[in-house]
Amino acid sequence: MISTLHTAEVIEATRRRVGVAKKKPKCVIDYNTHMHCFDTADQYLAHYPFTRKTVKWPKKVFFYLLQCCLFNSYVAFSKNNPNSCKSFLDFMSDITENLIHTSDTVSSLSSSDESQGSSRISAPTPTKRAPKNDPLVSLDGKLKNHKLVHIPPTKMIKTPT
Repeated sequence: MISTLHTAEVIEATRRRVGVAKKKPKCVIDYNTHMHCFDTADQYLAHYPFTRKTVKWPKKVFFYLLQCCLFNSYVAFSKNNPNSCKSFLDFMSDITENLIHTSDTVSSLSSSDESQGSSRISAPTPTKRAPKNDPLVSLDGKLKNHKLVHIPPTKMIKTPT
């Protein structure tokens, strides 16, 4: 292990089950004693992965940080409410429901402000995208009906499928 905090000091450590003394570097002993809380957090976060279906790494980082924040708030909630037997999944679902209800309340308040003639500037409406040059066949409304079209061979592909 590489460490800027520790020296190359070696300490004898006994195994719990066997009782045999074994020499280990001090950085390994410190790692084993202090990594318990991080292993517990990783175990909680592994049960409900947010990032399993996202492909791009910024989304993975965002959702991992969001999940870490949720777990930290769950730990704080559990310490402040020792009589609560709420699981991490129930805690996440409660927070999600509260966020949804809060956004519904905010949107209803903003719509009531608009109905009262508020002097706020409204958000710009998105512009429509430029029309594509679609073939007339696809514009007839029969999208479920597929039509066979002959694909001519090229230099590279003699028999296209």
